[in-house]
Amino acid sequence: MYNNSVAKGQIEKLMKQWADELAKKDLEAIAKHYADESIVFDVMDHANGPQEYKKLWEDCLPYFDNIEIEYKDMQIHAEENMAFVFFLSRLKGFKETQNTDMAKSWLRGTVCYRKIKGQWKTVHEHISFPVNCITEKIEYLLD
Repeated sequence: MYNNSVAKGQIEKLMKQWADELAKKDLEAIAKHYADESIVFDVMDHANGPQEYKKLWEDCLPYFDNIEIEYKDMQIHAEENMAFVFFLSRLKGFKETQNTDMAKSWLRGTVCYRKIKGQWKTVHEHISFPVNCITEKIEYLLD
């Protein structure tokens, strides 16, 4: 059944759990959300598998005091064994005030989950910086 309410609820819970683990800077717990064959396309780099993903965050955490992620416009499409999440997100808690347009922007995100051995795992994640290539202006700036 498309948009299975049970699967959708599980994904919502998983997204919140991931955000809570990030706030605690618990990279071991975060890495467990990713399938061995996962691929992540992040704003700065890409990662193959949970250990490379963990390394991406190890490189980023020194720039944050109390890290927090905020989501908006989230859409979850879930079936029994596959789910896709689309959203805008932003990170808060930089050690130094970031007055750049990039720091003020919402990022676009897509996460694809697959149920593997009874557990939802991220198999693909893509985070992108919303720049209009024609106007060269950043979209989705913070208020």
